[in-house]
Amino acid sequence: MVFFVLSGFLISSSIFRNYALGTWSWRNYFIHRAARLYAVLIPGLLLSLLWDKAGSSLFASSGLYTHPLEDLGSAVAADGLTARDFLGNVFFVQTIFTRTFGSNGPLWSLANEFWYYVLFPVAFFAGLAWAGRSFRRAVSLSGVAVVLMALLGLEKLAGFVVWMAGSALVIAHLRAERLAGRWLSLWLLCSSLAVSACLLLVRMGHFQGAGSDILLGLTFTLFLLGVLQVKLGARNERYQALAGFSAAFSYTLYVVHFPLLLCLRAWLAPSQRWRPDGAHLFYAALIGAAVIVLSWLISLPTEGKTYDLRKWLMHKAIFGGRPRRSRAE
Repeated sequence: MVFFVLSGFLISSSIFRNYALGTWSWRNYFIHRAARLYAVLIPGLLLSLLWDKAGSSLFASSGLYTHPLEDLGSAVAADGLTARDFLGNVFFVQTIFTRTFGSNGPLWSLANEFWYYVLFPVAFFAGLAWAGRSFRRAVSLSGVAVVLMALLGLEKLAGFVVWMAGSALVIAHLRAERLAGRWLSLWLLCSSLAVSACLLLVRMGHFQGAGSDILLGLTFTLFLLGVLQVKLGARNERYQALAGFSAAFSYTLYVVHFPLLLCLRAWLAPSQRWRPDGAHLFYAALIGAAVIVLSWLISLPTEGKTYDLRKWLMHKAIFGGRPRRSRAE
């Protein structure tokens, strides 16, 4: 839910900015989104297949690949390693028409994310068309929005409400009166306590379902509104470099981490979880660091090439794959 708010803030701000500058293009928008998503997703799904096949073959006796994983629902990793599920994840219909691929349960949110990418600009430009009395365009876009909402269903639409909170944050951040000093500190304190209280209630089982997701998303939105007014690190080059480096492979980490960790779990702790003593916490920290480093290495030829893939897709979209004429011609 926190990521949905952040995504809604970043994606909708780019849409608002391009619309205000008169540079909006459906083609460019979807090329940017496709390059961002597929540069990592396809290699990530292939690595998921590799790690799940290796884990289910080498560590079959652990039962981790043939039984539902504790705290992760009723899905069985080995059952999801089908061509249908692979293609479903490629086209972002996991949890709608297919399962998440293999053990990669975290990819459930990528289906939400993709369709929010589509639904938001459709709804936004439908609203503009109604306001501008462009009724033919308004009706067609509204019809597409209705079909998309029917496809997503109520559960995913609840997540879209959270995503839209990030969009509202763009406007609030631009128009709201800036807080300073003690008022900003008070805002951050109260909003952080609200987010923490929501998380605690959910983890203790006192608050479940779509209502808890929406409330968590809204309280985090209020917290983020305060964070956006803090200038901490704005002029610190080391901080900016570290933030940029970390962000550059965060999507790769999201896509690849779980199947790899499950394979390691089947190898190192097949029967029961480790005790949280000093030695095992140290081992866990080493494993966590190793997974992060490996994700960074995987990101170099994948996520790190997003810009190059975007340029290639733009060239194909403009020239239709035909070779350009040389200057001599």
